Amino acid sequence: MGYRTDFDALMKALDNREISADRLVTDDPTPNTKRLFDFLKACKGKKYISGQQYLFESELEDLVYYNACGKLPAIRGYDFMGISGLGGGYDQINRALDWARRCGGILTMCWHWYAPDDMNDIHKSSSFYYKTTGYDHKTSFDIIRAVTDGTPENDFIIREIDMVAEALKVFRDEDIPVLWRPLHEANGNWFWWGNRGEESVAAYKKLWYTIFDRFMNYHKLTNLIWVWNGQNKCMAVHPNTFDIVGEDIYTDPPTHASQLEKYREVTSYTFGKLATLSECGAIPDPDEMQRDGAEWLWWLPWWGGFVYETGERGRPVLDENGFPKPASKYMDEEFIRRVFNDPRVVTLEDIPWRDKEKYSLPAPLLKHLAKHD
Repeated sequence: MGYRTDFDALMKALDNREISADRLVTDDPTPNTKRLFDFLKACKGKKYISGQQYLFESELEDLVYYNACGKLPAIRGYDFMGISGLGGGYDQINRALDWARRCGGILTMCWHWYAPDDMNDIHKSSSFYYKTTGYDHKTSFDIIRAVTDGTPENDFIIREIDMVAEALKVFRDEDIPVLWRPLHEANGNWFWWGNRGEESVAAYKKLWYTIFDRFMNYHKLTNLIWVWNGQNKCMAVHPNTFDIVGEDIYTDPPTHASQLEKYREVTSYTFGKLATLSECGAIPDPDEMQRDGAEWLWWLPWWGGFVYETGERGRPVLDENGFPKPASKYMDEEFIRRVFNDPRVVTLEDIPWRDKEKYSLPAPLLKHLAKHD
């Protein structure tokens, strides 16, 4: 932990660099990282990339899509949640690697960052939800102390950042690019890194720069495409520290609208950077997006009940053939078929460099399909 960020030097270097939406903020990206970014740029306004977030190892979301249309989303979302052992078990790194290695898909990763409620006993209680929220599990972890040198909170966040960096080096060494989305939904007050006033906003930005500097300049992670998900101009970090801006949109009731107003808002202050629906409840209709000029690069519905119907204790509701029923509140089978067969929509099989002879379907899906044969 001897390396420390020189924030003055970092900001000077960032200010001296030209702001460009056409070039990655990583100086020397790995070949596959550059190839992916070039593909993303080529899709803007012409293609919409399908995605899906996952949590449970069963990955039943795949069954919903595959049963409806025989296709899978091109982008798969996983999480570094609980990587240090806080908050329970952890199984998503290996699944993310398997997706990239065996299936040839595009990978995005976020980090629901568990932090201790009591720094004197960090294993007693931890959460990513802050103490002012209504959730049962929450933390009083102080982001201001977390970015203050010499505090136990600062030692904790540096250890955690380095732990995630070491995991990401496995992806880097295999030239697996990662659409990397840390500190998401920062303008909300539900996460411990969220917006609770001017001092916490400044601390959030310092934490973002700490992650960026350690990943880029200390750990040399050249396989990342940085997705900033601050969700408000007041949270904006330096444009030379992110490549894509993400918005998480959950409407009530759910709608397949283009979300044009939010697209216009977020692209008005992000220097021409690509924009994506980094999370959503309902998938926007490609017809609506094209008509309105809402050029969201990809969409990423949340897992579980956002994709399939759930019953008692969150268990999936199955159809007569034993497949999970699509969550009618968010998407029905007809909508899935229409969208995933739309020539403007990129699915797993449409990724241009994916060799169908080399890669296969995800192992959980193959297991489910074999069971239903």
